Amino acid sequence: MAGLLLAGTGCKTPRPPDELAQAVALGERPVALSGASAFFGGQLNVVVTISRGIGRGIPGGGAGSDKHRGSKPGDQDFSGLDNDQAIAYMMAKAAVGSPMPPVTLHLKIENKGRQTTAVEVLDFDSELGNFAVHPDTLSMAPDQVAEPDPMISQLGVTSDEIPVKVSLKLAGKTETQTIPVRNVLVKPDGGK
Repeated sequence: MAGLLLAGTGCKTPRPPDELAQAVALGERPVALSGASAFFGGQLNVVVTISRGIGRGIPGGGAGSDKHRGSKPGDQDFSGLDNDQAIAYMMAKAAVGSPMPPVTLHLKIENKGRQTTAVEVLDFDSELGNFAVHPDTLSMAPDQVAEPDPMISQLGVTSDEIPVKVSLKLAGKTETQTIPVRNVLVKPDGGK
């Protein structure tokens, strides 16, 4: 009898927040971690950044917004997302590996040389994932910055420094470096 009473009262177990849906609704936040290094004797300047959130966000979305949450997991409403945002959400959702908020990684390469050049990204690997960079070849005029598509990790950031291994190929030569990507939000004295 007590079971029937509980069933009729509509008791629900609260569903944990969908960090991925919130990250899409809020959009990508300012850069939280950043690191840079010169490649090929200074011919290229490489910058890696990590930000919380995904994409440009959804108008009206925000913290505590249930607008883009369905009644059960997997029933998210994609009506407010553009095609790229919906694809990014679905791909990241399929790779859920942590309750941590998802992050977006950017790889920016600047041509510091005097000629137009093409650089191939052979590897982009960190504790946040081993990413297949797309497009993997970037062509840049002198002083131009090029960037492949942003990469999304559902693994979440758990430290103030993340080593990111980057391998590039330029004019038949390959160079690999591990770039320390550090927290830019914490002051050196430990304050915020």
